[in-house]
Amino acid sequence: MANLDSDINPGAVRFLQQAIATATSDGAQALVIVIDTPGGDLDSMKQITQAELASAVPIITYVYPPGARAASAGAFVALSAPIAAMAPTTRIGASSPVSSTGSDLDATLLKKIENDLVAQITGTQNRYGRNATLAAKMVTEAASYDDQTAVHEHIVDLGARSLSELLHSVDGRSVTLVSGRSVVLHTTGVALTTFNPGLFEALYSFLLDPNVVFLLFIVALIGLYLEISHPGAIVPGVVGGIALILFLLGAGSLSPNWTGLLLMGLALVLLVLDVRLPSHGVLTAGAVISLIIGSLLFFNSDQVEHGPGVAPWIVYLMAAVVGSLSLALVSVVVRAQRQRRPSGIESMIGTRAVTLTPLTPSGRVNYSGENWAASLVEPYTFLDEGCEVTIVAVEGLRLYVRPNQPPAPPADGTPTVPPSEKEDSQWETLSL
Repeated sequence: MANLDSDINPGAVRFLQQAIATATSDGAQALVIVIDTPGGDLDSMKQITQAELASAVPIITYVYPPGARAASAGAFVALSAPIAAMAPTTRIGASSPVSSTGSDLDATLLKKIENDLVAQITGTQNRYGRNATLAAKMVTEAASYDDQTAVHEHIVDLGARSLSELLHSVDGRSVTLVSGRSVVLHTTGVALTTFNPGLFEALYSFLLDPNVVFLLFIVALIGLYLEISHPGAIVPGVVGGIALILFLLGAGSLSPNWTGLLLMGLALVLLVLDVRLPSHGVLTAGAVISLIIGSLLFFNSDQVEHGPGVAPWIVYLMAAVVGSLSLALVSVVVRAQRQRRPSGIESMIGTRAVTLTPLTPSGRVNYSGENWAASLVEPYTFLDEGCEVTIVAVEGLRLYVRPNQPPAPPADGTPTVPPSEKEDSQWETLSL
Protein backbone atom coordinates (compact mmCIF):
# COMPACT_ATOMS: atom_id res chain seq x y z
CA MET A 1 0.00 0.00 0.00
CA ALA A 2 1.21 3.51 -0.82
CA ASN A 3 -0.35 6.79 0.31
CA LEU A 4 -0.72 9.64 -2.16
CA ASP A 5 -1.70 12.41 0.24
CA SER A 6 0.24 15.32 -1.25
CA ASP A 7 0.22 17.42 -4.39
CA ILE A 8 0.96 15.53 -7.57
CA ASN A 9 4.49 16.69 -8.40
CA PRO A 10 7.84 15.15 -9.37
CA GLY A 11 8.29 13.96 -5.78
CA ALA A 12 5.02 12.03 -5.97
CA VAL A 13 6.10 10.61 -9.33
CA ARG A 14 9.33 9.26 -7.86
CA PHE A 15 7.53 7.83 -4.83
CA LEU A 16 4.82 6.00 -6.78
CA GLN A 17 7.23 4.71 -9.40
CA GLN A 18 9.33 3.20 -6.62
CA ALA A 19 6.21 1.77 -4.95
CA ILE A 20 5.17 0.05 -8.20
CA ALA A 21 8.69 -1.28 -8.75
CA THR A 22 8.86 -2.61 -5.18
CA ALA A 23 5.45 -4.29 -5.42
CA THR A 24 6.48 -5.93 -8.68
CA SER A 25 9.82 -7.20 -7.35
CA ASP A 26 8.14 -8.50 -4.17
CA GLY A 27 5.57 -10.44 -6.20
CA ALA A 28 2.68 -8.65 -4.49
CA GLN A 29 -0.90 -9.65 -5.27
CA ALA A 30 -1.71 -5.98 -5.88
CA LEU A 31 -0.66 -2.45 -5.01
CA VAL A 32 -3.26 -0.28 -3.29
CA ILE A 33 -2.75 3.46 -3.79
CA VAL A 34 -4.71 5.41 -1.18
CA ILE A 35 -5.53 8.82 -2.64
CA ASP A 36 -6.31 12.13 -0.98
CA THR A 37 -4.93 14.90 -3.16
CA PRO A 38 -6.03 18.29 -4.51
CA GLY A 39 -4.22 17.58 -7.78
CA GLY A 40 -1.02 18.90 -9.27
CA ASP A 41 0.81 19.52 -12.50
CA LEU A 42 -0.04 17.77 -15.76
CA ASP A 43 3.47 16.56 -16.48
CA SER A 44 3.70 14.66 -13.19
CA MET A 45 0.17 13.31 -13.62
CA LYS A 46 1.06 11.90 -17.03
CA GLN A 47 4.13 10.15 -15.66
CA ILE A 48 2.14 8.56 -12.84
CA THR A 49 -0.69 7.39 -15.09
CA GLN A 50 1.79 5.95 -17.56
CA ALA A 51 3.43 4.00 -14.73
CA GLU A 52 0.02 2.69 -13.64
CA LEU A 53 -1.00 1.63 -17.12
CA ALA A 54 2.32 -0.14 -17.71
CA SER A 55 2.46 -1.83 -14.30
CA ALA A 56 3.11 -5.56 -14.20
CA VAL A 57 1.33 -5.78 -10.85
CA PRO A 58 -2.44 -5.05 -10.49
CA ILE A 59 -3.11 -1.59 -9.05
CA ILE A 60 -6.14 -0.64 -6.96
CA THR A 61 -6.77 3.05 -6.30
CA TYR A 62 -8.83 3.94 -3.27
CA VAL A 63 -10.04 7.46 -2.47
CA TYR A 64 -9.85 7.37 1.32
CA PRO A 65 -10.43 8.27 4.17
CA PRO A 66 -13.99 9.65 4.34
CA GLY A 67 -13.91 13.27 3.24
CA ALA A 68 -10.91 12.73 0.99
CA ARG A 69 -10.80 13.74 -2.65
CA ALA A 70 -9.19 12.79 -5.91
CA ALA A 71 -9.42 16.22 -7.47
CA SER A 72 -8.06 17.56 -10.73
CA ALA A 73 -4.96 15.51 -11.67
CA GLY A 74 -5.81 13.16 -8.80
CA ALA A 75 -8.90 11.98 -10.70
CA PHE A 76 -6.71 10.81 -13.58
CA VAL A 77 -4.46 8.91 -11.17
CA ALA A 78 -7.49 7.26 -9.58
CA LEU A 79 -9.07 6.24 -12.90
CA SER A 80 -5.84 4.95 -14.48
CA ALA A 81 -5.90 1.84 -12.29
CA PRO A 82 -7.71 -1.37 -13.34
CA ILE A 83 -9.80 -1.12 -10.15
CA ALA A 84 -10.89 2.27 -8.76
CA ALA A 85 -12.77 2.52 -5.47
CA MET A 86 -14.08 5.28 -3.22
CA ALA A 87 -14.87 5.52 0.50
CA PRO A 88 -18.11 7.12 1.75
CA THR A 89 -18.32 10.94 1.51
CA THR A 90 -15.34 11.19 -0.81
CA ARG A 91 -15.35 12.90 -4.20
CA ILE A 92 -13.64 12.78 -7.54
CA GLY A 93 -13.35 15.17 -10.51
CA ALA A 94 -13.03 18.92 -11.10
CA SER A 95 -10.26 18.29 -13.59
CA SER A 96 -10.48 21.34 -15.84
CA PRO A 97 -7.00 22.68 -16.62
CA VAL A 98 -6.03 26.03 -15.10
CA SER A 99 -2.76 27.78 -14.41
CA SER A 100 -1.03 27.20 -11.09
CA THR A 101 -2.44 30.51 -9.83
CA GLY A 102 -6.00 29.36 -10.57
CA SER A 103 -6.52 31.79 -13.45
CA ASP A 104 -8.13 30.81 -16.75
CA LEU A 105 -6.03 29.90 -19.75
CA ASP A 106 -5.97 31.37 -23.22
CA ALA A 107 -8.90 29.99 -25.19
CA THR A 108 -6.76 28.25 -27.83
CA LEU A 109 -4.40 26.74 -25.27
CA LEU A 110 -7.33 25.67 -23.10
CA LYS A 111 -9.00 23.88 -26.03
CA LYS A 112 -5.83 22.03 -26.92
CA ILE A 113 -5.22 20.84 -23.37
CA GLU A 114 -8.88 19.91 -22.83
CA ASN A 115 -8.99 17.81 -25.99
CA ASP A 116 -5.83 15.99 -24.98
CA LEU A 117 -7.12 15.28 -21.46
CA VAL A 118 -10.54 14.16 -22.72
CA ALA A 119 -8.88 11.72 -25.08
CA GLN A 120 -6.72 10.39 -22.25
CA ILE A 121 -9.50 9.86 -19.73
CA THR A 122 -11.88 8.48 -22.39
CA GLY A 123 -9.35 5.93 -23.52
CA THR A 124 -8.63 4.84 -19.96
CA GLN A 125 -12.29 4.49 -19.02
CA ASN A 126 -13.07 2.52 -22.18
CA ARG A 127 -10.14 0.22 -21.51
CA TYR A 128 -11.53 -0.70 -18.11
CA GLY A 129 -15.21 -0.71 -19.15
CA ARG A 130 -16.22 2.31 -17.10
CA ASN A 131 -18.34 5.39 -17.86
CA ALA A 132 -16.26 7.58 -20.19
CA THR A 133 -18.90 10.22 -20.91
CA LEU A 134 -19.28 11.45 -17.33
CA ALA A 135 -15.55 11.14 -16.77
CA ALA A 136 -14.92 13.47 -19.72
CA LYS A 137 -17.19 16.07 -18.14
CA MET A 138 -14.68 16.31 -15.28
CA VAL A 139 -12.45 18.02 -17.84
CA THR A 140 -14.85 19.91 -20.07
CA GLU A 141 -17.29 21.06 -17.37
CA ALA A 142 -15.17 20.70 -14.21
CA ALA A 143 -17.75 18.15 -12.99
CA SER A 144 -17.15 16.57 -9.61
CA TYR A 145 -18.94 13.46 -8.28
CA ASP A 146 -19.49 12.10 -4.80
CA ASP A 147 -18.84 8.44 -4.08
CA GLN A 148 -22.44 7.34 -4.48
CA THR A 149 -22.84 8.99 -7.88
CA ALA A 150 -19.47 7.75 -9.06
CA VAL A 151 -20.29 4.16 -8.07
CA HIS A 152 -23.88 4.27 -9.35
CA GLU A 153 -22.86 5.76 -12.72
CA HIS A 154 -19.93 3.34 -12.94
CA ILE A 155 -17.32 6.09 -13.10
CA VAL A 156 -15.41 3.99 -10.55
CA ASP A 157 -15.71 0.26 -9.94
CA LEU A 158 -16.98 0.08 -6.37
CA GLY A 159 -17.36 1.71 -2.99
CA ALA A 160 -15.82 0.44 0.25
CA ARG A 161 -16.07 1.71 3.81
CA SER A 162 -12.61 0.50 4.81
CA LEU A 163 -9.46 -0.97 3.39
CA SER A 164 -10.29 -4.44 4.68
CA GLU A 165 -13.73 -4.25 3.03
CA LEU A 166 -12.09 -3.16 -0.20
CA LEU A 167 -9.68 -6.10 -0.18
CA HIS A 168 -12.53 -8.49 0.54
CA SER A 169 -14.67 -6.99 -2.27
CA VAL A 170 -12.01 -7.30 -4.97
CA ASP A 171 -11.02 -10.84 -3.99
CA GLY A 172 -11.54 -13.16 -6.96
CA ARG A 173 -11.72 -10.36 -9.53
CA SER A 174 -9.85 -10.79 -12.77
CA VAL A 175 -7.60 -7.94 -13.93
CA THR A 176 -6.10 -7.68 -17.41
CA LEU A 177 -2.66 -6.11 -17.42
CA VAL A 178 -1.05 -4.13 -20.24
CA SER A 179 0.75 -7.26 -21.40
CA GLY A 180 -2.62 -8.89 -22.02
CA ARG A 181 -2.15 -11.31 -19.12
CA SER A 182 -5.16 -11.81 -16.87
CA VAL A 183 -4.57 -11.97 -13.12
CA VAL A 184 -7.11 -13.20 -10.57
CA LEU A 185 -6.79 -11.29 -7.30
CA HIS A 186 -6.54 -13.19 -4.00
CA THR A 187 -6.64 -10.38 -1.47
CA THR A 188 -8.70 -11.71 1.43
CA GLY A 189 -6.55 -12.13 4.51
CA VAL A 190 -3.27 -11.14 2.81
CA ALA A 191 -0.55 -9.38 4.79
CA LEU A 192 -0.56 -5.65 4.11
CA THR A 193 2.77 -3.83 3.73
CA THR A 194 2.90 -0.04 3.63
CA PHE A 195 5.49 1.58 1.39
CA ASN A 196 6.72 4.76 3.06
CA PRO A 197 9.00 7.42 1.56
CA GLY A 198 12.53 7.46 2.96
CA LEU A 199 14.62 10.41 4.11
CA PHE A 200 15.94 11.05 0.62
CA GLU A 201 12.43 11.06 -0.86
CA ALA A 202 11.28 13.51 1.82
CA LEU A 203 14.26 15.78 1.13
CA TYR A 204 13.74 15.43 -2.61
CA SER A 205 10.09 16.45 -2.30
CA PHE A 206 11.12 19.43 -0.18
CA LEU A 207 13.65 20.53 -2.79
CA LEU A 208 11.00 20.43 -5.51
CA ASP A 209 9.18 23.42 -4.05
CA PRO A 210 9.98 26.25 -6.51
CA ASN A 211 10.26 28.73 -3.65
CA VAL A 212 12.86 26.51 -1.93
CA VAL A 213 14.75 26.06 -5.20
CA PHE A 214 14.82 29.82 -5.74
CA LEU A 215 16.08 30.48 -2.21
CA LEU A 216 18.83 27.93 -2.78
CA PHE A 217 19.89 29.90 -5.83
CA ILE A 218 19.96 33.11 -3.79
CA VAL A 219 22.19 31.43 -1.16
CA ALA A 220 24.46 30.17 -3.95
CA LEU A 221 24.51 33.62 -5.57
CA ILE A 222 25.45 35.44 -2.37
CA GLY A 223 28.00 32.82 -1.33
CA LEU A 224 29.80 32.78 -4.67
CA TYR A 225 29.63 36.57 -4.94
CA LEU A 226 31.29 37.05 -1.54
CA GLU A 227 33.92 34.40 -2.31
CA ILE A 228 34.84 35.94 -5.66
CA SER A 229 34.84 39.46 -4.21
CA HIS A 230 36.96 38.37 -1.21
CA PRO A 231 39.09 35.41 -2.32
CA GLY A 232 40.14 33.14 0.50
CA ALA A 233 37.02 33.60 2.65
CA ILE A 234 36.32 29.87 2.03
CA VAL A 235 33.09 29.56 4.04
CA PRO A 236 30.90 31.61 1.64
CA GLY A 237 32.34 29.66 -1.29
CA VAL A 238 31.65 26.28 0.32
CA VAL A 239 28.10 27.21 1.32
CA GLY A 240 27.45 28.72 -2.09
CA GLY A 241 28.78 25.64 -3.89
CA ILE A 242 26.58 23.26 -1.88
CA ALA A 243 23.53 25.47 -2.42
CA LEU A 244 24.28 25.59 -6.16
CA ILE A 245 24.36 21.78 -6.41
CA LEU A 246 21.07 21.46 -4.53
CA PHE A 247 19.57 24.18 -6.73
CA LEU A 248 20.52 22.30 -9.89
CA LEU A 249 19.08 19.07 -8.42
CA GLY A 250 15.73 20.70 -7.72
CA ALA A 251 15.64 22.80 -10.89
CA GLY A 252 16.33 19.83 -13.12
CA SER A 253 13.15 18.15 -11.87
CA LEU A 254 10.95 21.21 -12.41
CA SER A 255 11.40 21.40 -16.22
CA PRO A 256 12.05 25.15 -16.10
CA ASN A 257 12.91 27.64 -18.82
CA TRP A 258 16.71 27.53 -18.98
CA THR A 259 16.90 30.89 -20.74
CA GLY A 260 15.90 32.39 -17.43
CA LEU A 261 18.90 30.70 -15.81
CA LEU A 262 21.22 32.58 -18.18
CA LEU A 263 19.77 35.87 -16.94
CA MET A 264 20.11 34.72 -13.33
CA GLY A 265 23.75 33.82 -13.99
CA LEU A 266 24.27 37.19 -15.65
CA ALA A 267 23.18 38.80 -12.38
CA LEU A 268 26.16 37.18 -10.61
CA VAL A 269 28.56 38.40 -13.32
CA LEU A 270 27.25 41.97 -13.06
CA LEU A 271 27.54 41.94 -9.26
CA VAL A 272 31.18 40.86 -9.42
CA LEU A 273 32.00 43.44 -12.10
CA ASP A 274 30.46 46.19 -9.99
CA VAL A 275 33.08 45.51 -7.32
CA ARG A 276 35.91 45.58 -9.86
CA LEU A 277 34.80 48.51 -12.04
CA PRO A 278 33.90 52.12 -11.14
CA SER A 279 30.25 51.84 -12.19
CA HIS A 280 28.87 53.52 -9.04
CA GLY A 281 26.14 50.89 -8.59
CA VAL A 282 24.85 50.89 -12.17
CA LEU A 283 25.90 47.29 -12.68
CA THR A 284 24.19 46.30 -9.42
CA ALA A 285 20.94 47.81 -10.68
CA GLY A 286 21.33 45.80 -13.87
CA ALA A 287 22.00 42.67 -11.82
CA VAL A 288 18.80 43.15 -9.81
CA ILE A 289 16.73 43.61 -12.98
CA SER A 290 18.35 40.57 -14.58
CA LEU A 291 17.72 38.49 -11.45
CA ILE A 292 14.02 39.41 -11.30
CA ILE A 293 13.30 38.83 -14.99
CA GLY A 294 15.38 35.66 -15.10
CA SER A 295 13.78 34.16 -12.00
CA LEU A 296 10.21 34.79 -13.13
CA LEU A 297 11.04 33.42 -16.57
CA PHE A 298 12.94 30.43 -15.15
CA PHE A 299 10.20 29.24 -12.79
CA ASN A 300 6.92 30.64 -14.11
CA SER A 301 7.06 30.16 -17.87
CA ASP A 302 4.97 26.95 -18.03
CA GLN A 303 2.86 26.62 -14.92
CA VAL A 304 0.12 24.59 -16.60
CA GLU A 305 2.25 21.62 -17.61
CA HIS A 306 4.84 21.72 -14.85
CA GLY A 307 3.02 23.04 -11.82
CA PRO A 308 3.31 26.15 -9.63
CA GLY A 309 6.12 28.64 -9.97
CA VAL A 310 7.93 30.78 -7.46
CA ALA A 311 5.94 33.41 -5.57
CA PRO A 312 6.71 36.81 -7.19
CA TRP A 313 6.94 38.60 -3.83
CA ILE A 314 9.79 36.28 -2.80
CA VAL A 315 11.64 37.16 -6.01
CA TYR A 316 11.23 40.90 -5.37
CA LEU A 317 12.25 40.61 -1.72
CA MET A 318 15.37 38.54 -2.43
CA ALA A 319 16.35 40.82 -5.31
CA ALA A 320 16.18 43.76 -2.91
CA VAL A 321 18.33 41.89 -0.38
CA VAL A 322 20.94 41.03 -3.01
CA GLY A 323 20.97 44.60 -4.34
CA SER A 324 21.35 46.08 -0.86
CA LEU A 325 24.18 43.69 -0.02
CA SER A 326 25.99 44.52 -3.25
CA LEU A 327 25.64 48.28 -2.80
CA ALA A 328 26.92 48.01 0.76
CA LEU A 329 29.96 46.04 -0.38
CA VAL A 330 30.63 48.41 -3.28
CA SER A 331 30.46 51.43 -0.94
CA VAL A 332 33.02 49.79 1.39
CA VAL A 333 35.34 49.11 -1.54
CA VAL A 334 35.00 52.67 -2.84
CA ARG A 335 35.76 54.18 0.59
CA ALA A 336 38.79 51.93 0.96
CA GLN A 337 40.09 52.95 -2.45
CA ARG A 338 39.73 56.64 -1.64
CA GLN A 339 41.79 56.36 1.51
CA ARG A 340 45.44 57.28 0.86
CA ARG A 341 47.61 54.47 2.09
CA PRO A 342 51.35 55.12 2.59
CA SER A 343 53.70 52.89 0.69
CA GLY A 344 57.44 52.53 0.08
CA ILE A 345 59.55 55.13 1.87
CA GLU A 346 56.47 56.88 3.22
CA SER A 347 55.49 53.76 5.09
CA MET A 348 58.92 53.65 6.83
CA ILE A 349 58.83 57.17 8.25
CA GLY A 350 57.85 57.10 11.92
CA THR A 351 58.38 53.37 12.37
CA ARG A 352 60.80 51.83 14.85
CA ALA A 353 64.09 49.98 14.49
CA VAL A 354 66.64 48.52 16.94
CA THR A 355 70.35 49.28 16.88
CA LEU A 356 72.56 46.29 16.05
CA THR A 357 75.81 48.17 16.62
CA PRO A 358 76.60 51.39 18.48
CA LEU A 359 75.74 54.45 16.40
CA THR A 360 78.70 56.82 16.51
CA PRO A 361 76.81 58.47 14.87
CA SER A 362 76.60 55.80 12.12
CA GLY A 363 76.13 52.06 12.47
CA ARG A 364 73.64 49.26 11.76
CA VAL A 365 70.00 48.83 12.79
CA ASN A 366 67.40 46.07 12.48
CA TYR A 367 64.28 47.21 10.64
CA SER A 368 61.53 44.63 9.99
CA GLY A 369 64.06 41.81 10.24
CA GLU A 370 66.49 43.46 7.82
CA ASN A 371 69.98 44.88 8.50
CA TRP A 372 70.14 48.54 7.47
CA ALA A 373 72.87 51.19 7.57
CA ALA A 374 71.76 54.03 9.84
CA SER A 375 72.95 57.40 11.10
CA LEU A 376 71.84 59.49 14.03
CA VAL A 377 70.39 62.86 13.15
CA GLU A 378 71.86 65.95 14.73
CA PRO A 379 72.37 66.78 17.53
CA TYR A 380 72.68 63.10 18.56
CA THR A 381 76.17 61.67 18.20
CA PHE A 382 76.15 58.37 20.05
CA LEU A 383 73.69 55.55 20.86
CA ASP A 384 74.51 52.13 22.27
CA GLU A 385 73.41 48.84 20.61
CA GLY A 386 70.06 47.30 21.51
CA CYS A 387 68.29 50.66 21.72
CA GLU A 388 65.04 51.55 19.97
CA VAL A 389 65.10 54.34 17.41
CA THR A 390 62.54 56.04 15.21
CA ILE A 391 63.13 56.49 11.49
CA VAL A 392 62.82 60.15 10.51
CA ALA A 393 64.23 60.03 6.96
CA VAL A 394 65.44 57.63 4.29
CA GLU A 395 68.18 58.39 1.78
CA GLY A 396 68.94 55.53 -0.59
CA LEU A 397 69.83 52.53 1.57
CA ARG A 398 70.58 54.59 4.67
CA LEU A 399 68.14 55.36 7.46
CA TYR A 400 68.29 58.52 9.52
CA VAL A 401 67.06 57.87 13.04
CA ARG A 402 66.71 59.44 16.44
CA PRO A 403 66.58 57.68 19.82
CA ASN A 404 63.25 56.92 21.42
CA GLN A 405 64.82 57.52 24.84
CA PRO A 406 67.51 60.11 25.54
CA PRO A 407 70.84 58.21 25.61
CA ALA A 408 73.22 58.34 28.55
CA PRO A 409 76.07 60.85 28.01
CA PRO A 410 79.42 59.31 27.07
CA ALA A 411 82.36 59.45 29.45
CA ASP A 412 84.02 62.36 27.63
CA GLY A 413 80.96 64.52 28.31
CA THR A 414 80.03 65.06 24.66
CA PRO A 415 76.36 66.15 24.62
CA THR A 416 74.02 63.53 23.06
CA VAL A 417 70.65 65.07 23.92
CA PRO A 418 69.24 67.96 21.90
CA PRO A 419 69.65 71.23 23.77
CA SER A 420 66.08 72.23 23.03
CA GLU A 421 62.87 70.85 21.61
CA LYS A 422 63.21 73.40 18.87
CA GLU A 423 66.33 71.82 17.44
CA ASP A 424 64.84 68.36 17.66
CA SER A 425 61.64 69.37 15.97
CA GLN A 426 63.38 70.10 12.70
CA TRP A 427 63.81 66.36 12.17
CA GLU A 428 60.15 65.56 12.72
CA THR A 429 59.39 66.46 9.13
CA LEU A 430 62.70 65.51 7.53
CA SER A 431 62.25 63.61 4.27
CA LEU A 432 64.84 63.05 1.60
